[in-house]
Amino acid sequence: MYLSFLDFVRNKSWLASLLCVIPVLIYVWVFKVIALNVNYVAFDDIMILGIIPGFEHATLGEKWKQLTTLFPEHRLVFSRSVILLLHGFLGKVNLVWPMIIANICWGLCAFVFYRAFKRLKANFWYFVPVMWLWFNIQSFENIFWGVSSLCNFGVLLFILSALYFAVYHPERIAYSLLFAVAATFTYGNGLMVFPVIGFLYLLSGRRKEFVITLLTAVTIAVIYFIDFTPITQNLDFSNPKQVKEGFFGFFGFIGSIATLRAYGAPPIVLSLAVGTGMLMITTLLFLYRKQYLKLWDSLWLKSRYNNQTALFALSIAIFVGITALALTYKRIPTDTFEGMFKGRYRMYSTLWCIALYFAFLSVSKERLKKWISPAILLAAVGLNLLILQGNFADAVNNRRAAIVQEFNARYNADWLGIRMFSMDQQHFEKIRSYYQSADPIAEGWDPKIGSDSVVCDSLYRADAVTKRGDHIVVSFENDFFKSLKDYSDGAYVLLKSPGHVYASPPNQFAVPFKTTIRRQMYFSKGAYGSFHVATVEPGVYSIYLLVRRNGKNRIYCTGQTWEEKE
Repeated sequence: MYLSFLDFVRNKSWLASLLCVIPVLIYVWVFKVIALNVNYVAFDDIMILGIIPGFEHATLGEKWKQLTTLFPEHRLVFSRSVILLLHGFLGKVNLVWPMIIANICWGLCAFVFYRAFKRLKANFWYFVPVMWLWFNIQSFENIFWGVSSLCNFGVLLFILSALYFAVYHPERIAYSLLFAVAATFTYGNGLMVFPVIGFLYLLSGRRKEFVITLLTAVTIAVIYFIDFTPITQNLDFSNPKQVKEGFFGFFGFIGSIATLRAYGAPPIVLSLAVGTGMLMITTLLFLYRKQYLKLWDSLWLKSRYNNQTALFALSIAIFVGITALALTYKRIPTDTFEGMFKGRYRMYSTLWCIALYFAFLSVSKERLKKWISPAILLAAVGLNLLILQGNFADAVNNRRAAIVQEFNARYNADWLGIRMFSMDQQHFEKIRSYYQSADPIAEGWDPKIGSDSVVCDSLYRADAVTKRGDHIVVSFENDFFKSLKDYSDGAYVLLKSPGHVYASPPNQFAVPFKTTIRRQMYFSKGAYGSFHVATVEPGVYSIYLLVRRNGKNRIYCTGQTWEEKE
């Protein structure tokens, strides 16, 4: 009966096509409702837009220097070029535009996968899990962060394109090397694609192409590392704690998709991701168990390895492995073990899953694929939806945090974020004029007025005003604070003194998945504001609640205050 059902749907290509489109539509919907024209919380968008002033009148040498200036350690030629092109043609840079371009790069990666899949000449149903795996939102930082989007999504597109041409069109070495150069000047790990390409040419018995790749890699590396001065500490192999964190962090990086959420995972879940990474690597090695001798013979030019899809999958896995090693070496001293699970790194875990699936399709027997593929499809769909449920609230909170940061930077001359990036408000406002973001929290009132002049709609007392560790936390627990217009809507907490005004985004939690199904709701009741004490200057602050509904602000007095003494 099971096999009869599989045979029945096998020829329903329209149904397979529909299932491929659904994750794309979900992804586009998430982007549409969350993407805002606002600087990301790390001020990196502001920094990259800083290339615009003076670039037009610079000499050719000065332009190249500006394009390749360390930031702080990567060469962001692609990102800066996109920003300059947008500003040159349109006169401004809505920050949603680079996000769109970057996410198109993400979508084009799926097209590269499809082109590779076509070489298998397999039933189209086998491609459906790729779409559900690829278009998940666990790497939402990249989706909604202009600079990181262009860097991380751009480098993956160029890398996959370089690997595709090296595997399937080895005679077109110029295309492969061109994409490799583009990857190098898009993000830091892009340079690592050159040794993988060289390895592919060795396996295919192409000595000439291998030598050309090697010479090109050396030339590009010399250009790339001119004036390069690392600003981060590297892993200290004499430090047992760092070595331990690096060892487990390497596997956790590869298996991070198992945490389901990009942030806030408890230690037990991070340990699960480490185990998953080990399992994913072991599974890949097991799948290739009958390929080792063939690969070895190809490496020593005794024969050519002809399974191109297996080679494509292997090249992706090798690149992800190199990236994991490099990141472990660079980041463990500063970010520690937990830093290996950042949201913007999650795409590499997804990429390993894709490599693993292509390896399965390329080396497994047809009968085994026929039996297991339906389970893989169901797992891919379920994983995508669980990731959506677990990360949507965090993505919304992330965007609201960006809105709040711009507000705080505009109305506090000594704002910590401004000082950290060595800029003043005049420069900040000049760069803001290029992307012309809105200031939704300031609409309908003047944040610069004194505390006594704030006009309140009514009284709305906070349920709790406490200090938890290094954070001042203000909680409101009795309203749902639904967003009507877009996700700039919400309940923002304000701290107002004669000299400062600080805002906190309305952090909200997602309800459990079962509650979402049963009650058709997603966000839990209530919201809370959180202020890190390092960002709040000493003084006595009146606490207000600014509720933005349907794009309009209403300010409520709480009758409560907070005194920051340090």
